[in-house]
Amino acid sequence: MHDLPPTSPTHEFVTPFFLGSCEPAEADIALFGVCWDGTSSFKAGSRFAGFAVREASFGMEEFSFYQQASLLDIKYTDYGDLFLPPGQKGRVLEDIGSAVREIRGKSQFPIAFGGEHLVAYPLVMAAHRDHPDLAVIHFDAHADLRPDLWGDEWTHATILGRVADKIGYENLFQFGIRSGSKEEWDIAQQHGTLHPFTKEEIAKVLDSLGDRPIYLTCDMDVLDPSIYPGTGTPEPGGIDYATFIGGLKQLKGRRLVGMDCLELAPHYDPTGVSAIVMAKTLREMIILASQRKR
Repeated sequence: MHDLPPTSPTHEFVTPFFLGSCEPAEADIALFGVCWDGTSSFKAGSRFAGFAVREASFGMEEFSFYQQASLLDIKYTDYGDLFLPPGQKGRVLEDIGSAVREIRGKSQFPIAFGGEHLVAYPLVMAAHRDHPDLAVIHFDAHADLRPDLWGDEWTHATILGRVADKIGYENLFQFGIRSGSKEEWDIAQQHGTLHPFTKEEIAKVLDSLGDRPIYLTCDMDVLDPSIYPGTGTPEPGGIDYATFIGGLKQLKGRRLVGMDCLELAPHYDPTGVSAIVMAKTLREMIILASQRKR
């Protein structure tokens, strides 16, 4: 008669990287999904980003060639996705704001990911509450400066305008923008918010900010759709990933106080590459956050 198998596993079980490397109470950096698409004006679907990114992380190396650092050396956690009910914009914005304030209250660095760009508003405002001299770095294909979209002031196409209303246009720095309305163009030219997406220009802007606190909000459609088709508003003429990483690395050692990585609609990319791109970008963001100036 054969012996019974052991009652406990004898093999190592590897969890996805974005489940985190430590218990939440021990974490310095907190990931969480803000996967909602209630004002998407072309193709919805970013509400499903969280599942896709975590699945993509299953096959992702923990080591970054770009930054020569490993996630295994960083205390971070993944709180999972916030429950954000469809059709309840006011509640969604309030709940995101409440959640990020709770994370910040634990002295954890927040990195939110997933949904449409409007969800960044309460994230930026929470940072601004703690840092009144906040500067916002914005990577995107679209200006998102519209005063309103079809009569609504609170959409994914107006969010940076609403942010600038609070922090001042002089504290908004936009990179990669290549699409918008004539009205947005005029607003951007009036306030000088647009900058070319080059590592030299990003470094120049960052140097001008000195030790001021910086929030990075990143709409992944800043990338060319040949690289990142899984988005609700693809815009030809974007940057490649090497250029993107070159820009991102300019934030190393800066006084970062929060980041987001948004606009993944995974169903529009059956290859899964877009989800992998976001997962890899989050890896780089975690490493950047771990090296931030305190």
